[in-house]
Amino acid sequence: MSHQPETLQVTIVEGRQLKTKDTFGENDAYAEVYLDKDYKQRTKLIKDSNNPTWNETFSFNLKKGQDELKIDVYDDDIVGRDLIGSIKVNLQKHVIGKGRLDLWLNFPVGISRSSNGAIHVIIEHHK
Repeated sequence: MSHQPETLQVTIVEGRQLKTKDTFGENDAYAEVYLDKDYKQRTKLIKDSNNPTWNETFSFNLKKGQDELKIDVYDDDIVGRDLIGSIKVNLQKHVIGKGRLDLWLNFPVGISRSSNGAIHVIIEHHK
């Protein structure tokens, strides 16, 4: 009898009022989702939108000691990328044993004290 690993399903639903990082136009936004910096998954790129809709689901095998989910949202540029916002979710506190979490997460306010926007995520824990 094999032991099935615990899994985490993360759906990046949409972004709202993402802070514009470009001088002209709106963001070309995508999100990176990861438990471990060596294995990142990312959404498709949504061009010219500060309110992107991704509706993409990613699965992770949960290893012992992995108790923080990280989500970074970037504006893709011709050269490089700009970080719009970064969120950390404490899995032990908010997800493990609770089954499903569906909420909007606000990106921390930057130095300018203006909002960097928010991201809608659904996180499901399966034993």
